[in-house]
Amino acid sequence: MRQPTYRSPELPTDLRADGVFVNLDGDYSYLTDGYYRGLEAEHENLVAIPSLQDALDAYVVPLALARAKGHGLGTPEWEIVNDLTISFQPPIILYPINPYMDEGQVVQEQGGLSEAVKSLSMSGKYAMVCQHLPPDSRVDTVRLVLGECLKPEYKELAQRLWRTFRLPLARVRIIVTGHEYLFSAISPLKKEELTQNEKGIIKEAGLWRG
Repeated sequence: MRQPTYRSPELPTDLRADGVFVNLDGDYSYLTDGYYRGLEAEHENLVAIPSLQDALDAYVVPLALARAKGHGLGTPEWEIVNDLTISFQPPIILYPINPYMDEGQVVQEQGGLSEAVKSLSMSGKYAMVCQHLPPDSRVDTVRLVLGECLKPEYKELAQRLWRTFRLPLARVRIIVTGHEYLFSAISPLKKEELTQNEKGIIKEAGLWRG
C-alpha cells in the first residue's frame, strides 16, 4: 500500500497577524478548554493553530506516525495489536488506543510484557500500538514551544516537528539511535507547566497573554 503524503498549509510568517489565532492552551484533547478555544476560533473563520483536525489527530498514535512519515520524519517499526501476539521482542514501547488511557509504557524485558499488555489493552478489549526500540537506542522527550526546544541537540528537529504537527505547545517522545531521531508519539504540554525560559520564547514572539 502506498504511503500517504501530507501537505499541510504553510504556517503564517507572522503569528501575530490579524486573522491568526495561536492556541497556547497546550492540551488540545477533545472537550478540553484548548479544544473549545480552537473550535471558537474556527467558527470565527480565523486561522487556528493548531486546527481541530491537526490537534486531535496528533494525539492518536497511529495517525501521528503516518503523518510523521508522510512529512519525511523517521519512525520506528510498529504494529497494532491487542494481545501478546507481538512481532517484536522487548525492549518495545506500547501505547494504548482507547478513550480511557493515553500514557505509553516502555517494556524493557520479556518478564514485564504480559502485565503491560493486560493493563494497556484493558485485558484485550482495546488495541495498542507496539513500537520496536532499536539496539542501543534511548527514549527522550522534546518539549516544543512554537517550534523551539531548549535542548540545542533538537533545534532542527523541533522546527520539523512544528511544521509537521503545527502544535504550539507539545511533548514529543522520540527514539534516539546512533544516527537518527525516530518520532514516537505526542502528548500535551500545558501552558501552566512551562518553565520561565519556555515562557520567554512565547514572550519574545509577542504572544504571551499572562
